[in-house]
Amino acid sequence: MGKYTSSAHKRPVPKRDTIPPLVRGIGCLLFVLVPILAYGIATLLVPMAPGWGLPIPADWYGQPNIQNPVASIPFLSEFVDLMLSQNNLIVNLVFAAAVTILLFGVISVVFGYMYSMAAPSKYGPTDVPPPRVKTKKYRR
Repeated sequence: MGKYTSSAHKRPVPKRDTIPPLVRGIGCLLFVLVPILAYGIATLLVPMAPGWGLPIPADWYGQPNIQNPVASIPFLSEFVDLMLSQNNLIVNLVFAAAVTILLFGVISVVFGYMYSMAAPSKYGPTDVPPPRVKTKKYRR
């Protein structure tokens, strides 16, 4: 045994910067639900878009003129055919991407505010509070 080692069992120190599993689960769930919700919102917003004066190309409206890339896989082929048969699919996807970005931004601001309200103090019981010193600008 070395000079600076001990045979006593040491308890592991818990890490303070780990994310709780519940919060990770909520984030994973939101990562799936927000794009689905955004696509639903986009399907509601697309019929209102011409009234807003947005410059949307006319080619984006109607059914997309794309061949089924997975025609050899039976189950997946039916799903892709169903998706490609929808009207305004390209406009819906563009609007859904924009709504997804907005929703994730709003959710991150809300979670940041909630964390700032519920987070533990930055200072522990043995920390000294920061000094309250007012300094003047140095002039020659």
